[in-house]
Amino acid sequence: MKKILLLVSSSLLLVNSFNAQDTDADKKFRFGLRIVPTPTWLRSTDTKLVEKGAAKFGFGFGLQTEFRINSTASFVTGIGGDFLGGKQTYKNGQGYVLNKDNGYVDSKQSDFTLGASSFTASSNTNKFYELKSRSVKATYVTIPVLLKLMTKDISGLKYFGMFGGNIAIQTKFRATDEVALLSWNTTTGKYDAASSTSKIEDLRPTGDLIPVNLALNVGIGAEYNLSGSTSFFVSINYIRGFINQYQATSDIMVDKITENLNAGTAPTKSKQSGFSDGLQINLGILF
Repeated sequence: MKKILLLVSSSLLLVNSFNAQDTDADKKFRFGLRIVPTPTWLRSTDTKLVEKGAAKFGFGFGLQTEFRINSTASFVTGIGGDFLGGKQTYKNGQGYVLNKDNGYVDSKQSDFTLGASSFTASSNTNKFYELKSRSVKATYVTIPVLLKLMTKDISGLKYFGMFGGNIAIQTKFRATDEVALLSWNTTTGKYDAASSTSKIEDLRPTGDLIPVNLALNVGIGAEYNLSGSTSFFVSINYIRGFINQYQATSDIMVDKITENLNAGTAPTKSKQSGFSDGLQINLGILF
């Protein structure tokens, strides 16, 4: 992260020194920085199995470049870092197995057909959990690709709209799961889900993740000239993800884990969907 900030700062100073004498109207190339408060959420395509929970407050920053096409249109791109998240609630008894180090156990390595009694031996260090909800924190390196259409000066302000997309690479993903531990009931000879839930933090379902995202990016905003070619801008952009950030079928989670464990039947691997959506509030300066 420090290297990215150093590169952005050095590039900004260099380009600004080359163009210090230009006015806003003269410039074919503009360069600046933005900060991006971003409420984000995870959208599911199957609300019978998973539903959207509360939005999370994210944040981003970036380097923005603009290449003027004509007096009203510009091509906008750049590079930035986005810290996004969301929460989902699970509704089909989904669950998974963790080893003694809280690492995920591949569902193919847990033979549920042996029945619940086979997992009561003292040598078994794995634990079974029913997943209630999951909160996600993810980091992306994002490249916007946008067409920006801007008005002439109107009472000191220029208004604009933009349309295009984002290309994003996921660099970090952490999950905090709200779970119910399955405990052996000596009376019934079955596993029961605990009545209270607990949280397991810093989980990394790496094998279930898709590390690339493409998203729609549309927004409106305004720009105010401060001096010469230096302008302040603000915009509100809606981001809608196109790519499921999970594998469509999980290698980790299974459906109705308690029911299948007690019945000794092979569970169905869980279907997953988590599309990253958000509302960006861009605040920045262009030179």
